[in-house]
Amino acid sequence: MKRLYYKISLLTITLIALYSCKEEFLEEFPKGVVTIDTLSDEAGANLLLIGAYSLIDGVSQGGPGGAGEASATNWVWGDVPSDDMHRGDQTGGWSAINLIERYEVDSTNPWVEGLWAANFDGVARANDVLRVIRNAGDAIPIEKANQIEAEARWLRAWFHFQLRTKIEKVPYVTEDVIGSEVPNDREIWDDIEADLQWGIDNKMDEAPTEVGRASRWAAKALKARVHMFQNEFDLAKPLLNDIIDKGPFQLADHFYDNHDEEKQNNIESIFEVQYTVNDGTPGGWNSGADHRTLFPRGADVGLCCAYSAPSFDLFNAFKVDADGLPLLDTFQDDLLLEDYGLLDTDNFTPTDELLDPRVDWTIARRGIPFLDWGPMSGGDWMLDQAGMGPFLNKKNMFYKRNFQTISIASPTWSAGMNGNNWRLFRLSHVILWRAEVAAEENDLETAKNLVNRIRERAQDDIVMGKISNTSFGASDPIIIDENAPAANYKLGLYTAFSDKEHARKAIRHETRLEFALEGMRFQDLVRWGIDGQVINKYLESELEGEKLKWIQGASYSPGKDDHWPVPLTQIDLRPDVLTQDPAYN
Repeated sequence: MKRLYYKISLLTITLIALYSCKEEFLEEFPKGVVTIDTLSDEAGANLLLIGAYSLIDGVSQGGPGGAGEASATNWVWGDVPSDDMHRGDQTGGWSAINLIERYEVDSTNPWVEGLWAANFDGVARANDVLRVIRNAGDAIPIEKANQIEAEARWLRAWFHFQLRTKIEKVPYVTEDVIGSEVPNDREIWDDIEADLQWGIDNKMDEAPTEVGRASRWAAKALKARVHMFQNEFDLAKPLLNDIIDKGPFQLADHFYDNHDEEKQNNIESIFEVQYTVNDGTPGGWNSGADHRTLFPRGADVGLCCAYSAPSFDLFNAFKVDADGLPLLDTFQDDLLLEDYGLLDTDNFTPTDELLDPRVDWTIARRGIPFLDWGPMSGGDWMLDQAGMGPFLNKKNMFYKRNFQTISIASPTWSAGMNGNNWRLFRLSHVILWRAEVAAEENDLETAKNLVNRIRERAQDDIVMGKISNTSFGASDPIIIDENAPAANYKLGLYTAFSDKEHARKAIRHETRLEFALEGMRFQDLVRWGIDGQVINKYLESELEGEKLKWIQGASYSPGKDDHWPVPLTQIDLRPDVLTQDPAYN
């Protein structure tokens, strides 16, 4: 049976007409049947709200999104098609993702179908909450009802936002319509904004009583992000100022605090997707199951499945000049390939070129400590170094000291599943978005100061542990100086931006370095209008010399490859309601 683009609501009431000699039987419900009246109180509305929150990670066991197609980490849609990441497994595994990386997606791609279905499942759950509130009336105190409604609207806005940033023709489904009858014939940005503004206007809590619930600050952050996607800088500005000037947030002491499982929900965090492990749930589905295949292989770590391979381009973007400033226009010259093409038993020494220290908190590379797991030894940590490149993702990893406590204890093929929250919005996002606004207003001094605020935090975030080994065979002893920096690091501050174009370029580069491998890059390139220029230059550079042969021949077409189609299954199910994006006809 084909899946509809919306999930049948939890509150769908089936009228059962059964013959009975007892008239009162018609007024009774069988055990286990839930009606809208059953849930029409504060407790019932909150239960449904928790059910809607449970899909914020984009993963539903046994349901839409079970493979992670709608992941909150956005690695498939924001990293893989960008210049930041290769999926890593050549043609094996999830081959449908290879088509995303090669820009060869059509409307039958199962990952597009999963993206659509999982997010509309979340929309349906949020709408259930709103229907219960309407039905409950005075049974729920007005202040409580407003808070529950604000959170449900935030979730509905988020699920639609996830879709709209990837698919241009999306219907906006609310609680007072029949979802299958809503066409995708108009833009939905205003609808997303209206749901978020409702919470802001109705005094959504600034400090929720329970961790993991959306706050008024989260509503403002998401609404600002929506405005940024439309280049509505004047509308984003007051929201960003409010968060920076009046919010309770501060930059965490260290860059990596925002990825450290021991520092979740910290002072910088505005909203996090909450994960748990070892809580009695079979299979670890309350963990970060949406990125369960992105961890290192090999005897040293032994997780699964190395499907996140940072690009040569991303690694080289961290190169700096003698003043510690990025090589904005020349970082692709003379690409550093590190140990590409070498075995772990071959001799190799990491580059001694100057690098932004965030590189080794972001990218795992040979000869550099990998948190407390020891040094990464090279190609033995991945399936096929020749096919995926020599780098791995470090941001989604957890410390070895927390193995099987922050990660699932029961051994499975995806032993890397863990409880390290995903930071969806944090103050550093807001600061760099505000820097963008300043640049567009030609307020270059404010733009510079905001960028330097981010860079200053990272200046002393040095990965320690200089490793002297040149080979990492099984019998090679590890020689390491824990008191020396692991590589040659330098990070300087900007003294000035010469003009608006320089400011734009610097802010966009800073955004890449600060949030690399966090699922933002591709959509940022598209909203900046530089996707064609950047991606095609990246492909030329990345594949020069026939590196990574499985993506040789890939090409990018702006206006088509910058978004994805409506799934064909949905067009087939509703041919008179949904229409296909003209770019995919």
